[in-house]
Amino acid sequence: MNRGEVMIGAALLCAACSGMVGPPTPAGTEAGAVDFSRLLAGKSILFVGAHPDDESVSLAMMAEACLFNGATCRFVVASEHKSYGCSLANSVADPHECTRLRRKEMLASAALVNGTATFYGWEDLFFAHDEAGLERTIDRWARDNGGRAALVARFRRTLEETNPDVVLALDPRHGTSCHPNHRAATLLLMDAIHGLPAESRPAVFFENDFYVVTKMDEDTAAQFANGAIIAWPGDPAPMHWYDASRTLPNGRQAYDYVVDSLRAHASQYPAIAYGSTSPNPPASRRRVPYVRPADIDMSADLCTALELDYPTFDVHGFPPDS
Repeated sequence: MNRGEVMIGAALLCAACSGMVGPPTPAGTEAGAVDFSRLLAGKSILFVGAHPDDESVSLAMMAEACLFNGATCRFVVASEHKSYGCSLANSVADPHECTRLRRKEMLASAALVNGTATFYGWEDLFFAHDEAGLERTIDRWARDNGGRAALVARFRRTLEETNPDVVLALDPRHGTSCHPNHRAATLLLMDAIHGLPAESRPAVFFENDFYVVTKMDEDTAAQFANGAIIAWPGDPAPMHWYDASRTLPNGRQAYDYVVDSLRAHASQYPAIAYGSTSPNPPASRRRVPYVRPADIDMSADLCTALELDYPTFDVHGFPPDS
């Protein structure tokens, strides 16, 4: 499962989310507090996600950096094995065939920015979208892969092999959609980074957008369905923005690479991939929010209180946990 799958599943559960609260203007710093174009130029950039397609929104600024400003882009996908992430968007129910498709799609998305991808092969679990689901995810990964220390060591090896200057990941407080795999991958990554010598630690930025459709009001949900990037509502942390409406040297907008990535992930976004819909939000909704680890409590849980009642492995009998 992934951000796109959560979006589709939530839409099925809540076709009209009236009465929900729309996200206000974020309370963090204004756009331009970090000049990402300058920061990423010529750097080694590593994006870490749980699934293929987790990188799609961040691909906007990675495209500028790696296609035009001399940077190098790499991607880690932690949990793509035995994936049920094709079951809602299309008819591919075999988790092993879904895994094969999603790895192929991830390689195509990475290639959009001349990047490479590494797959860890941990199981694509889908437990409850709360703190208990997060803990259960880490425990299962640890059980199946030699313990929690081995999970952290896997990230440590990647960091030592790639020596990134900048690491991008999803915010561990919520993982954008509250998917516990998203949160778990980032927390394990940060354990590995904290184990590096201080002088070897990369700069880290967490993507802080909001993918919880069932908690959006109707207007916000409609904007989201049109490809709008919504900041996590009410977050007081300083927010640093990449304006993906900017025009790149080839005449395309950086946001176009977000759409290209979604098209590459055809098993997740078939309507976009096959042309029946095309995201087209206004420029004000093409801005990608990021926060720095030092400005947040990474152990915070912004998901349990939302009481997200999705059809997961342990709720409503979504594909059996076997």
